[in-house]
Order: sequence, then C-alpha cells, then structure tokens
Amino acid sequence: MKILHIGKYFPPFHGGMENFLDDLAREQAGFGHEVKILCHQHEKGTPTRAAEIFPGLEIIRVKIIGVLAYAPMAPGFIKTLAGLLRKFQPDVIHAHMPNLSAFWLLFSRVPAKVVIHWHSDVVSSENDWKLRMLYPFYRVFEKRILEQAHRIIATSEAYLETSAALQAFRDKCRVIPLGVSLDKLGNFAGEFDDRVDPERINDHPIAGQDFILSVGRFTYYKGYEYLIRACKAGYQGRLVIVGDGPLKPGLMGLVRKLGLEKRVFMPGMVDDDHLHGLFARCTAFCLPSIERTEAFGMVLLEAMFHAKPLITTRVEGSGMNEVNVHDETGLAVSPKDPADLARAMNFMLEQKQKAGRMGEYGRGRLEERFDICRVAREIEKVY
Repeated sequence: MKILHIGKYFPPFHGGMENFLDDLAREQAGFGHEVKILCHQHEKGTPTRAAEIFPGLEIIRVKIIGVLAYAPMAPGFIKTLAGLLRKFQPDVIHAHMPNLSAFWLLFSRVPAKVVIHWHSDVVSSENDWKLRMLYPFYRVFEKRILEQAHRIIATSEAYLETSAALQAFRDKCRVIPLGVSLDKLGNFAGEFDDRVDPERINDHPIAGQDFILSVGRFTYYKGYEYLIRACKAGYQGRLVIVGDGPLKPGLMGLVRKLGLEKRVFMPGMVDDDHLHGLFARCTAFCLPSIERTEAFGMVLLEAMFHAKPLITTRVEGSGMNEVNVHDETGLAVSPKDPADLARAMNFMLEQKQKAGRMGEYGRGRLEERFDICRVAREIEKVY
C-alpha cells in the first residue's frame, strides 16, 4: 500500500505529534508499505529537501518563510503536494491535524482515500487571544476537510466526546490511542546509567535524592505554576522540570520568590541520553496540565516505559484520564490544586512499595495498549 502522511513537523523537532508520526511511519514501512511524509522544515530559511530514511520511508520537508499563530507559512507546500499526488499516487492520505497546510487537500485533485488524525482541537482555551481571533476563519476549512475525510481517528474516547468540531462527523470517527516504539525506547535501556550523569541539575546535587520529574514545554496549559506551588503547599521533596518555552523566566522567578531554589530545578532542554537517565532515576512522573489542550500526554508513555508511577490531573475531555488509571498506574488529582498535587507527590515518596507496583502495572499497560506495533495494526484496519 502507498501511504502519504501530511504532518506539521518531523523529528528532530520535539513534539508528541511528531514523535508519534516518526514511530508510526517506521512501523508501517516495516510492514512492507511504501510511506512518504510531507511536512515543514522547522527552521526558517532551510530549503525544501527530501531524504530517504530507509527503504520504504521518505521524508519531504518543505521550506517555510515564517510562523504565524503557531502555523508554519510554506508557499511551496501546495506545489510539492500536487507533485507527490501526481507521481506517488498514494492509496491513502493520512493528514495529522491541526495543520494549516493540510487544507491544501481541498484545492488539489485527490485520487486517494483521506484519513484525518485528530490529535487535538485548535481552540480549547480562553488564554490564547491569537487562536480565539483566527479560529472562525480556520473553522471554515476545518469543517470542509472533515466533510471530505473518509475516516477520522480520535486519540481517546474522552476527547471525541468533548470535541465540538467532531460531533457532526461521529459516524466517520474511530478511536485509536497514540503509541510509542518500545524498540526505540529500548535502545536506551541498560545504557544510560553508563553514558550519562544526571546527578547534578543546574549545579544542584540530586545524587541519592528522591525527586519527582516533569517534562514539557513551558506554556500556560501545562500547569507548571501549580506544580511549583505544590512545593510550598506541603510537598517536601525535590522537583525537576525539563523543557523550555516562553513562561520559563517567569516560573524561575516564582521559584526564587517562594524560596525553592534548593528543591526545584529547571535544566532546560536536555538530550535523549540525559532525559532517559532522569526518567530512570526519578521516583514518579507528574503531568500537571490544566486544560484539554493536553489532548493525550505522549510523555506519559515514556514514563510508563521506565515503570514510573504517574501523577496527572482530572482534566475533562483529556486522554490523560485514559492513559493514567487512578490508583492503578498512578494518581489523578484536581487541576490547578497545589495542595492536591502535594499530597500525591508525597504519597509517591512515602509509599514507595505501592508506588512501585503502580509503575510496574503501567509498564504492562503500555505494552498491552500503547505499543506502536499494535497501534499501527489498528490504523491499518482503518485503511
């Protein structure tokens, strides 16, 4: 089968949607399909380029001239798409949304079946004025492409139930969770202890110390303010938050204001070796998101790979609630509640035996439900 994926970006760009697309495409090529991925360059000024990763899988990255309201601007995208449709003649076009450039399908001669992968709604927050202002225009094309689609894949029952955009198209929708390549993550197993030394974070020692880990972009919906405040609301241990983003300076200021410099560490972006070293050493993993903009929480799957218990928030409509089963794979707490977060974090440090069992159950759940091989087979059934 010939499969054309349309994505926003692709690794080495860091993002849950991009990592999933990478794992899925590799798995599909391994099944014997011929797979191409059309996406954007993530660095402005880099020319359009095609590269074959291995037989059966090719990545075509289109030059961008800038980014507007989180959307890459790529005037050459439609020409590249038209050329691929004409020469490659795919059997299935699999478009990963949200992605403004996927709308070019509406203006192209599409000879194939179209599958829309609904990773998240565009607007679910009142905090982002850019999206609130532009979404009415975006919605016109969003509705048209959903009408054109032959199938729509939602990543969780919870998200499908609460997505206003998908309600008129429920008959086309199928629910398939996201997944990760256990083989790829397994490349780190047994090796990071020898290759990395994450014992010091920003010159603060954590050697021999218990700590809670969180990983993500420093943006409003991640809820890091409340996680930091939990360290003042009763949590007595250490906290490491890996990532970067526009809110990091303000959050570092909050750490200083609350006098938490010796317990809260934010090392910025780290490489994969360092990151998996932290996953291996942490006591538990916390994703304190406050809105369903956190549609699934791919990073939770990485923590589950390392058999770590999870702490998530009960955000209505988020797939986090289906990844983390309360009191089985971890604990689910109220969003925007530092005291509730603190209680869960202390539990992980104080009840290590039960927390360890949660982590082991989570590892089993990962293998059973979220292995990319299983997910790819379910998507193949949709095709």
